[in-house]
Amino acid sequence: MYRDLIGKLKKQNGYTFIDGILQLSVFIIFAQILVLIMWSLYTTEKKVTDPQEVEWGLFIQYVEAYLNNVDSIMVQKSQPGIRFIKEGEEFDVEYASNVIRKQKNRLGNEPLLLNVQALKVSMEGQNITFFVTFFNGQQKEHTMYVTYSK
Repeated sequence: MYRDLIGKLKKQNGYTFIDGILQLSVFIIFAQILVLIMWSLYTTEKKVTDPQEVEWGLFIQYVEAYLNNVDSIMVQKSQPGIRFIKEGEEFDVEYASNVIRKQKNRLGNEPLLLNVQALKVSMEGQNITFFVTFFNGQQKEHTMYVTYSK
């Protein structure tokens, strides 16, 4: 009797209702995973190719490189920015005319970040935080750690 039942099941061709439901469920799961992957790739590409994000990242990297082994540092009150002395040279990173610029010994003008509406700098211990507002309304904030020379 058991062999007869197995023989009948083997002779049946086509899908059963349960097979169809299982395959549909697997398809729906893979479709959802594909949608999540595509959304993740889209948002990553948008952040990587956004010129303002790239400019902000370069600004942070550049300023952080300068804040290693400084002799002294202070937050400027008259003009938003910082002033620090490193290896006997005086540097200013400050806001002026819609640009955050770097000056060496109060000479020259090297633009670091463009299209800036406002800059606010705060210092707490060895941490300096830059709060930047751009003309498009976007706001960025980054905290940097300052190391002092011996």
